[in-house]
Amino acid sequence: MSMSIEAEIISRPIYNLIQLGLEDYEDNDFILDIVHDLKQFFEGSNCTCKISKNQKDLRTCYEKIGFKQFFERYIELKGLEKYERELVIKTQLLTFEINNELENSKVHKYKYCFNASFPICQPTYLKICGINKRFLNTLQDDLYKNGLKERIHGNTGRVPKIDNKIFLDTSITFSVKQFLIQYSNIYGLPSPLRHKNDSGIFIYLPTDKNITSIYEEYKTYYYTEYNITEKVISYSTFRKLWYEMMPNLKFQTPGSDLCETCEKFKAKLQVEKHNADKYEQLKNEFENHKTLAQNERQYYNNNISKSESDSSITHICYDWAQNVFMPYSPQQVGSIYFKSTFSVHLFGVCKTKGKQNHQLNFVIGENELPKGTSKGANTTLNMVYFSLQKFVINGKKNLQITCDNCSGQNKNNLSLWFWSWIIMIGWFENITVNFMIPGHTKFICDSFFGKIKKVYWKKCVNTIDDIRNIINNSSESNEAILFNDEINWKWYDFSTLFKDHFKSLPNIMQYHHFRFSNLPEDIGKVYISKISGGIETSFQLLKSNNFNKNDELNTIPLVLLTNERQKYLYSKIRQHVDDPFKDIYCANPIEN
Repeated sequence: MSMSIEAEIISRPIYNLIQLGLEDYEDNDFILDIVHDLKQFFEGSNCTCKISKNQKDLRTCYEKIGFKQFFERYIELKGLEKYERELVIKTQLLTFEINNELENSKVHKYKYCFNASFPICQPTYLKICGINKRFLNTLQDDLYKNGLKERIHGNTGRVPKIDNKIFLDTSITFSVKQFLIQYSNIYGLPSPLRHKNDSGIFIYLPTDKNITSIYEEYKTYYYTEYNITEKVISYSTFRKLWYEMMPNLKFQTPGSDLCETCEKFKAKLQVEKHNADKYEQLKNEFENHKTLAQNERQYYNNNISKSESDSSITHICYDWAQNVFMPYSPQQVGSIYFKSTFSVHLFGVCKTKGKQNHQLNFVIGENELPKGTSKGANTTLNMVYFSLQKFVINGKKNLQITCDNCSGQNKNNLSLWFWSWIIMIGWFENITVNFMIPGHTKFICDSFFGKIKKVYWKKCVNTIDDIRNIINNSSESNEAILFNDEINWKWYDFSTLFKDHFKSLPNIMQYHHFRFSNLPEDIGKVYISKISGGIETSFQLLKSNNFNKNDELNTIPLVLLTNERQKYLYSKIRQHVDDPFKDIYCANPIEN
């Protein structure tokens, strides 16, 4: 690194992205360099709005637009291909132009704007577009000579265009997405509903990695998979595709807060420091949120303590882990990063008891999931049902359950019906279910999953038996359970058994605590409250007394691998499996 670059990095101030409203952006050198550059631009008095004649609005462009909006527009334009950005600018120039009454006048004047509400000066417009005045003049001249057609550089034709540019066809975008999926499977750790967006639960990569280092790995693996003369996509294109296709894959920064509500409160408090009343109001709301989260955490810890000291109580937690895949090797052949390998799902049910915690880890191949919503509520409850039979109902009278707020898997009406039914068939006298506050849901299952992942990174994996051994060797308290052709458990259809006999609880997501009792007057009823120790109200789940609690449960068939999937595993994945195991999951479908 040169001395000038070192000096620049050292002299760059520390910026708080949350304070700037940029909490959704990665805290890395690329983002911080842009923030620093834009900050210097505005602090350097480059905006000419105040010195313009007839200027009624005395605010600078920065004050009109706000840093977040300006930053995001700058990033959007910076991420465009060259010809795309030129077309955007030329289109804007058409709308910015002030009509000249002289038909043949060669002088063109423009009123630059950020949007319909905010006029801006030319220096600010040049900055947001990432161009200089000379280039702007070039685009203006080309606009009035050739219209909106793509500008042709003078050297075009001397070198074939196809040799200079990579076209983003579907094969390239697919290879990037497949690489990122496999990379996250190996190195990522999930954030179980602590923080999520529309693309799914966030997966966090280790702090020692960044987009630049992963791009370098991508290039290495790309050259392994394809012809060495193939031209790989640029860093900026790789980053752009990452944000578009895997926005939930992020980097975990040291000491970062995983609660979205906490982050929003912190950002609002920074903004409202000038308004004492509003600041105090937000501060009180933030404290109430933290107190609520702390109370629920304490309730969870108390349940663990009670299960240790009171032999009549069992406390369990359960959650899905991030998938693992096979084959896998620490010396992974690069090309497998671009392929869809055989997925293995993990689900954990942990019985807590001081230092004698024990977690059952259900290991399910992609060909062993039931039809329907494969990882939905019914699938989740099947494994909880099996766990209760294995290590809970041994003279225990009271069951306490902790899980996260995932509505698709845990907090839903099917789960309430299931627990009401468990009371009816006499397994427990009392059942309480509590859901931790979103953003503060880290609990014991995550610890056991983390131990599994650490061993997985170091081992060769060819079969589900290898994954079972990894789980069993990761901790004395971790135990693997294989589906094994329905030998260990079956997929029962709880939904069909319950749906015609139970009612749905309205506004279920508002509540965090649910209680069931075997008292005669409480059968089919749930007691609900919004906070631990809060006022309970009851709701009748059971529609009538016509429900036969002993009806036989139907089983659900498996979703078998399609012929296309079998062909893919045989042609693309088989080569990466060690010889003795090639036919277990990657056999030739024609021969079967």
